[in-house]
Amino acid sequence: MSPEQARDTLVSTVEETSTVLDVSGWAWTGAPEVGNCGDRPGERANYNYGYSAPPQSRDFAADAHKVAEHWKSLGMEVRVVDRPSVVVYATGGPVEGLSFSTGPGNYYIVGTSLCVPGDASELRKKDNG
Repeated sequence: MSPEQARDTLVSTVEETSTVLDVSGWAWTGAPEVGNCGDRPGERANYNYGYSAPPQSRDFAADAHKVAEHWKSLGMEVRVVDRPSVVVYATGGPVEGLSFSTGPGNYYIVGTSLCVPGDASELRKKDNG
């Protein structure tokens, strides 16, 4: 998988996840950000990406369940934590990991792409033009 494919898979997985909820107003919290992964900088890279929206319901547990079921359908290992706020964590599948948080204030979906061959510094230059 190329760095661009890893980035695009992360972005599409995060944004697709938002569609399982009856929530409007989703917006990215910043462009996908590349960084080094592994113990040898310059050889492997991954991306982080976040998406947020104000929740329209107060049934946080039901929304978390929808996200958890969606991620399970992608072949991910899923864990739900319900205190102090409801958070869903997932690993595996098309990305390294994802989380869905119900608060405070906004819903957040954040994730990390798979670690792929690449130099984060060079990719950052390419991404920023």
